[in-house]
Amino acid sequence: MSKGFRTFQAAQNTWDTQLYFPTPPSFLKDWEARILPAQAQFGSMPTAQRAELLLLINDNIVAHQNLIKALYIKESGLSAARFEAEFKRLTQTILLFAEHIQKMPWEKQAELPHEAKTLLKKRLPIGPVLVLGSSNFPLAYSTMGGDTVAALAAGCCVVLKAHPMHVGTSTAVANCVTRALDTLGLPSAIFSHVIDNTYHWAGLFAQHAHIQAIGFTGSIKGGRALMDLAAQRPAPIPVFAEMGSLNPVLILADYPTDLLAVAAEKLASSICTDAGQFCTKPGLLLVHESHFEHFKKALLSALGQQAAVPMLHPDIYQKFEARKRQVFQLKGLVQYQTTQNAQGLLGRWALVQSDLTQLLQEPTLRDEVFGPFAVLCSFSTEAQLGELFEVLGGQLTCSVFSAVPAQISPVLQNTLSQKAGRVILNGVPTGVSVDVAMHHGGPYPASSDVRFSAVGPDSILRFTKEVCWQFHH
Repeated sequence: MSKGFRTFQAAQNTWDTQLYFPTPPSFLKDWEARILPAQAQFGSMPTAQRAELLLLINDNIVAHQNLIKALYIKESGLSAARFEAEFKRLTQTILLFAEHIQKMPWEKQAELPHEAKTLLKKRLPIGPVLVLGSSNFPLAYSTMGGDTVAALAAGCCVVLKAHPMHVGTSTAVANCVTRALDTLGLPSAIFSHVIDNTYHWAGLFAQHAHIQAIGFTGSIKGGRALMDLAAQRPAPIPVFAEMGSLNPVLILADYPTDLLAVAAEKLASSICTDAGQFCTKPGLLLVHESHFEHFKKALLSALGQQAAVPMLHPDIYQKFEARKRQVFQLKGLVQYQTTQNAQGLLGRWALVQSDLTQLLQEPTLRDEVFGPFAVLCSFSTEAQLGELFEVLGGQLTCSVFSAVPAQISPVLQNTLSQKAGRVILNGVPTGVSVDVAMHHGGPYPASSDVRFSAVGPDSILRFTKEVCWQFHH
């Protein structure tokens, strides 16, 4: 294991001076001794008490907002405005889940008098959960983010492996959880915070017999590695991984010409905001040939107004630049990119124009480029779209710009429903509302299990199981 490591100050393009040390190997033995009793106690607690814990965690996070903000901005390079938005989302999620678990049906009962028995089905916590903090959301998908709050709401103990590039932020939030557990006199093993800049702890816990599920937000490569580890266990466990997506955008022939410039501005912003480091960034723009030149001109103009900002850390920046070069090396593409000079780890936008034939033949064009990058392509018929979607993998989102979105053809509606977890009509995919009606997931490789959402109260269901008690009279 590493002797020590530093985070990166993206806005200053320099490494932090503070040294962080990985969790020592001795932690494992202590955790193994405490985790099962802690899970038994926490899993049997009334939902009102779990809600009390969540509310106290939230209070502590709000009380330490300034400290968390300073670390967040320093370690991620993201703006103060982005922090405020993500912090609000974090606290609203915790409050929403605390309320929801006290109303959701945890039991279902059926009386079967002709069989002289009663059935009682109980929804129970699945058991201890491993959660891996994501790099692009230091709050909303990390320490007390969506996976952790869902697991705690379900009554599951959590082992949180902090992302090494914002471990200071993660530690500050983790301390808020620990204080809440101490205040309520609950076992500290309900929440464990593990620090590591290698794959040691993630791999170990992914295969540990006491871990019963895994929550992950990140790359397809990382999610697939966890899925494979979990499948190789003597008793495989579920991995709830939210991974990569192209998030195709369709601009149909009936979309009003006078609205193309507005759509282009929205999409340019969606591609470039925070250097395009969102799983929902639109990466494939499919425009009907009747609108293509008009839209392309408006899009390039809108992209030209987008200022490059630092990417999160060197690894993300280097992978972004490598993927751009990989695409640019393909023959027959028209390339567009910002003229803004490179200073530090700036995520500079780029766009390539392809035709449908090449898009169908070149898998490289259909793989996500994580950052401010998109592929632009025209189409003439809905049948061409159907042919393309046959070779596309599962998507988190698909967006459709249409004059009358309610009248999209049944065939296209079915195609979109089969390929995406969320269909956006006349809007952009970035900005995922935390609500009971939200679904954030999709067919593989967008996520590892198309049935579940990673956002909203329904995400709690991922970390539950059901047991039926059958009473004979």
